This record gives sequence, structure tokens and C-alpha cells, in this order.
Amino acid sequence: MAQQINTSGFSSMKVDQMSDQQIMQIWQQFQTSGVSETQAMNMLVQKGLNPTQVNSFKKRLIQLQTGSKSKFTTQNLIKDTAGFLRDSTWVIEVPSLKRQTNQYGFDFFSNPGNEFEPNIRIATPKNYVLGSDDEISISLTGLNETTLSTKISPEGNIQIPYAGIVNLNGLTIEQATQRIKYKMKSVYPALSSGKTNLFINLSNVKSIRVSVIGEAARPGNFVISSLASFFNVLYLCGGPAQNGSLRKIELIRNNKVVESIDFYSFLQKGILDKEIRLEDQDVIRFPVYEKRVYLSGQIKRPAIYELQEKETLTDLIRYGGGFGDSATKDIAKIVQISDKEKKIRDISSNDFSFYIPHNADSVFFEKILPRYSNRIILSGAVYRPGNYELTDHLSLSQLIKKADGLREDAFVNRGYIKRKKIDSERELISFNTKEILSGNESDIFLLKEDSVFILAKDSLQDVPIITVAGSVRTPGSFQYRKGIALEDIILMAGGFTNDAANHKIEISRLEKNTADTLTNKLIDVITVDVNTDLDQQKNKTLLQPLDYVFVPRLLNYHPLGNIQIRGEVLYAGDYTLERRNETVQEVIKRAGGITPYASMGDVQVFRKGLRVGTNLLSEASKQNEKFLLQPDDSIYIPRNEPFVEVKGAVFNPQILSYEPGNLRSYIYHVGGVTDKGNLQKAYIQYSNGISKKIRHFLFFRNYPTVLPGSKITVPEKSSTERKGLSIVEISAITTILTALVSLASILHL
Repeated sequence: MAQQINTSGFSSMKVDQMSDQQIMQIWQQFQTSGVSETQAMNMLVQKGLNPTQVNSFKKRLIQLQTGSKSKFTTQNLIKDTAGFLRDSTWVIEVPSLKRQTNQYGFDFFSNPGNEFEPNIRIATPKNYVLGSDDEISISLTGLNETTLSTKISPEGNIQIPYAGIVNLNGLTIEQATQRIKYKMKSVYPALSSGKTNLFINLSNVKSIRVSVIGEAARPGNFVISSLASFFNVLYLCGGPAQNGSLRKIELIRNNKVVESIDFYSFLQKGILDKEIRLEDQDVIRFPVYEKRVYLSGQIKRPAIYELQEKETLTDLIRYGGGFGDSATKDIAKIVQISDKEKKIRDISSNDFSFYIPHNADSVFFEKILPRYSNRIILSGAVYRPGNYELTDHLSLSQLIKKADGLREDAFVNRGYIKRKKIDSERELISFNTKEILSGNESDIFLLKEDSVFILAKDSLQDVPIITVAGSVRTPGSFQYRKGIALEDIILMAGGFTNDAANHKIEISRLEKNTADTLTNKLIDVITVDVNTDLDQQKNKTLLQPLDYVFVPRLLNYHPLGNIQIRGEVLYAGDYTLERRNETVQEVIKRAGGITPYASMGDVQVFRKGLRVGTNLLSEASKQNEKFLLQPDDSIYIPRNEPFVEVKGAVFNPQILSYEPGNLRSYIYHVGGVTDKGNLQKAYIQYSNGISKKIRHFLFFRNYPTVLPGSKITVPEKSSTERKGLSIVEISAITTILTALVSLASILHL
């Protein structure tokens, strides 16, 4: 028979924090109990060990066995270490989370990681009923000192030295204490006088078998500690199934229902109304529910609740945690299911305590309407705009006083009230604010949802601006104020930049022309000289609304830009243009001139990423028709390479030393053109980036000149390229040749 394994604490076990000795002790327990390696892993998982920790445990075992200082013996040796690591059959034992449900109370049983086991370290309950296999500890203190530990036999007896056999079967701890004391008085007379005291405790408890039946998630037989309570077993069996009841869970003992438990008492208050001790062969039954009601809407805990026979709508609301913050509490909307169709009922709050919901009812509480029953809205030029309470006989003047009065910029000649009448007609009521506050006009009494508007003067007219642009630090638009001068607006714009032409500031001013005919001139332009210190001048220039102030940039106080020079020069780098008409030759001179290896005839100039066709050795360049540079141009002076590269569809592509000759001679030196080569489309790319191809006229071909550093490329023929001449082309050529022969004959004659 397999030995009992101590698996307490497995769920919280951290393998990485365990010593080698602890790992071996656990494994030795499994080996001595007779379980297989796979069964051992299953037991670890069943007791709550995390799957990650299971794998870590297996790896630690293998490391201990295969290590150079292994402490494994032949009794606990793992023979197939590779198979042991690969074995994953224990995964089926990993508990899965139950599906979340909206049935109240069911989620309590959904988490398999929760521990819900009896606490065996508590003091022995006085009502604990003793039985076979219980082990008790008998202690005498006082005049006599002794301790005795004994186990109750299957017949319910214990053997006390010198006192004889005592039957304790079916007795509580309190009753057993009195019986043992009576038996031991003859041996220890001091027990009668009280000079010796007797204490009895459980040192080891028996196991009992409890059956769970009915609508349980995991019905079956459970072997548990005799200290386990009714609620321990509820958790072990996974709680109720889909149709199980939580309100009338039955405890059956000796074929009689001895208790009926309402689990809602624990869920609602955390109170266990009855401390129910289980006995061997007890039966727990989950009956089918009788009434469930769906509670939703503006409620704190919407869910499906199980109600007992006489529980009312008030009880249902209490189970749901009460109303939500925005709930309409005066009426409940209830949808009921009749024999053939659904029907809806409105239950008043006065009847909540009397109305008993039916099975499958849906109770819904609506959200309060998004409107106010006594709100007045005040906005505009008052010190405290916002929402105000509509009190009895609240007037317009009283409302303005509540808002601490009008602001200085209030437009007091006119205000208005937006009002919505009972028949949904919208009305606008205008008033003279000044006259009402002075009492010269009748006050206006306000109604619910009135919106009062007190306008500001600025809201009734355009706000004039002045725009500043050009060489100032923060250009933009600024509000016009009477008396603002040119120096003031420049100061507001952050002052001049370093390149500002302050002697030539332009003010563009609109002409206020009231004529009814179109005129040509609309703007007056004024040029002003302003001191860079922005000192206030005697004859200051005052600005007007909508003026546009432009500060131009100094004509010559800015860099022209940079150019790049690379390649065969002594000091390559980025150079700033000195003059607007600076040439390539001058920049090369500034860069120290060319190196002995430079090829001036192949100098390349690029502008905006594109090559500019230049030839510094041409006749135009020699006659001082210089190439002028622009900002961001780049110059590249290539190296003089006395070689010619031949590549493409030739038999032996290679680089040849330069010798005067034409394109065909170079192709001849590399073995000629392959069958796929197209000599007619061959071309030369020179060092300066320019490319030239063979020119054709009738049967004549003009080959471009080959220069040092050239690259000759022979492309391949296209798959769609036509071979030979067409009949039309041959006919045309024949006609031309005939005409030439005839012309030659005539001239000869």
C-alpha cells in the first residue's frame, strides 16, 4: 500500500529558492510511496504547483542526478532522464479557470489557485466528535505530571495504563474529557481534589468520506480531514453547476436532511451562520434552483440572482449592492415571460417591499434624465457666470447680484434670454440691462432652463490688429491699441534681427475710401527710418488699425551660401561663396589648386543633384567665359586614369591601358562582341560623366573618340529586338543606291 505523502505547501513552492536537500527529500517521499515519475508530477500539479515550477523541479532533479557530486542513490535514480524531461502528460492535470459567469456567487469557486483547506492548527473544538483513527493527547498537570498519546481503535476504544479501556466512540471532546477523568481518578486521586488537572487534545485527526451529489460542478466522493467544515467541501467540489442552487444546499446524514444552508449569507456579509461539522458518510446535495432573476441597469452589482420563495424586489436590490449613483429609484422596469410572449411591468418604489419577482424576470433600473429640474444658465460679462439654482420668484436682477454683478466691459444697453416653453416653442426675450438694474424697467422673472446672456463690448466689434513681418524676432499679429507707435510694435515683436534694414521700414496702410466707385489705389505705403535702439522719437510714427509693418533685410548682409569641392584638389571641403560671380576656377584656386593626378577636362559640376554640362578646357572657358557658381553647387575633380574599361556583352571584359584608337579597336582587344551583344547600341561614358553612342547613317557608322578614363559598354540584345532590315527598308535603300548610280553616270557623261 502506498504511503501518505506530505504535499502541504506545494502551491507556494519556489523551486529556485529550495536547497538540493529539500528537492531530494520531496523526491524520496514519492519514491518510497511507490508512485511512478509521471504520477509524482501529476500529484504536484493537483496540489496547485505552478506548471513553470514543475518544469523547474524536473530540471533540478536531472541536474542533481547528472552532477559530478550527485547524491542520488540507486533507490531513487531516474533511469530515462531524457524521457522524464519530455514527458508532459501531467499538463492535463493543470486546473483551468472556470468561465466567468454573470450568476451571482459562482465566481467565488472559479479560481483554482485559491486555498480553501481546513486549519488543523486551531484548538480542538469542544463539539468535535471522536471516532476511530483519531489520535488524542492526554496531559496531567499539577500534583501529577504525565503525557499520554494514544489512537482510538476501530472499535472506538483507547488503552490507558493502570486505568484500563475507555470507549470514546461518538463522544465530543468535552464528554470524552469527563469519561477519561472518571476512569483515571482511581489512579490519580488528586484529580478529584483539583490538585491535578486533565487536558485532552487532538494530536492527529482521522479522515472521513463525504459525498457530493446533485447539481455540483464536480460531484463525487471526497476523503477529507475530520476537521474540514461544510464550506471546505463546497469549494473542493467546485461549487454549483449551471443549474445548481446556492440558497438551499442540503446536508444529509443518516438519510435525513439535517441542515439547509443559504450560501448568500456568507457572500453578502462574510458570516457563516452555522459552524457545521461533517461526519463520516455525510452527503451534500446541490438541488436545482427554483427562481432566478436578472438584475441590470443602474445597479451597483448587476447579475443573475437566485431568490427564495418569499423574497421581494427590495431583497433583490440589496443583493445587488443597492442603486447606482445615476439610477432612477422611483420605478423598476420588469420584463416577464408568459406562456406565449413577454410582457413589461412598471413597479413603483412604494411596492418594492411587496412585489415578489417571478422566475426568469428581468429587472431594469433606468438612468436619470440628463437635464435639470431647477437650473438657470448665466453667461457673458458677469463676474461669476455658470449654472444657478432656480428659487421661487427668482428675477433677472437677483440673478445678476448672485453673480457678483456686471463686469466693466459689459454691454449694458441690451441682453437677452433664451427660453423654451412647455409646448417646445422657443422664445427670445431681450432687455435693457442698465434700466432693469436701476429699476426704471420691470424686472423679469425667470423660468426653468432659461439661458441669460450679458454681452461684452468687445464681442460686438472687430478687434483691430497690426501685423509685423520681416526681419523681427517674433513676427505676428498684435492687438491695436490707441496711441501705439511703430517703435512699440517692433518692441512687441521682439526687436530687430541682426540683418534688419531698419532705415527702410515699410508701413502698408489701407485707405479708408468711402467712394462708391472702384479706385485703382487701395494701399498707402510709408517708408520710415527707425533707430536700432528703439528710442522714442519726437515725431513718432503712430500706427492705425490693420497696418502691415514690414522690416526688410539688409541687401548685402547675408551669406551667399556654400559650395562643395571634392576629388583631386589639395584642400577639399565646403567653401563659402565670396562674390555673386565667383567661378569654378576661382574656387579651385581657393582650395589650393589641383593635384598632379587631376583631370581638369573631366571636372564635374552638380546643381540640385543634376550634373551641369561643363568643359573647363573648352575654347569658351579659355576666352574667360567663366562658369558662375550658385549656392549649394558641388564640384568634383576626377583622377586622371590612363585606362579604358570595356564591359558588357564582350568575350573578355577588362581594363586596358589607354592608347589612341577608336571604339572598335578596343572591342577587338577584348575578344569581340558575343552572340548576345548589340554593337550598334554600344556607347562610351567619359570621366566627366558625359556619354556618347555610335552614330549610324545608312551603311556608315561614326564611332566616338576614346579618351583616358573612358568606359565602353556593349549592351545585350533585347528579346523583342528585330533582326535584319525589313522589306520596306531594303526597298528604300535600293532606290537610293539606284539614284546615286544614275547621278554618277550623268555626271560622268
